[in-house]
Amino acid sequence: MALIKLCPNCNRRNQARDAECERCGTSLSMAQVMDAPALSPPRLTLNHRPLYVPMQLELVIGRSDRETGWAPDIDLTPYGGSSTTGISRRHVRLVWNGKWQIEDLNSSNGTYLNHRRLIPGEPLPLLPGSIIQVGKLYLVYHG
Repeated sequence: MALIKLCPNCNRRNQARDAECERCGTSLSMAQVMDAPALSPPRLTLNHRPLYVPMQLELVIGRSDRETGWAPDIDLTPYGGSSTTGISRRHVRLVWNGKWQIEDLNSSNGTYLNHRRLIPGEPLPLLPGSIIQVGKLYLVYHG
């Protein structure tokens, strides 16, 4: 278990010692400290190759932008992710709430979970063996 504070503005999980939200900057002085399931990073593969996944509560999957220098947490550019293969810069995100959830970030071409299109902004739980289609690329969530 881990001690956290939920942001009263955006509902992001922050570490209990944080004074303000990492995402939106809202003060956490009035937020209650609570015990939550410890973070367990997701295991993802693309073409049977494991993807590097940083240890974070939220992970944005997409493609990098050389002009602005922006890069997602999981960059699909080295795997053929581009605008022509249907990958948005901020395509989809994974969120840890004791279990991993997936949420489309209003991507241009949508995100599919087990061949069903996600509704942008509505998170769904990920189950081991789930197939995530991001543009023309397919990722597998292994737990």
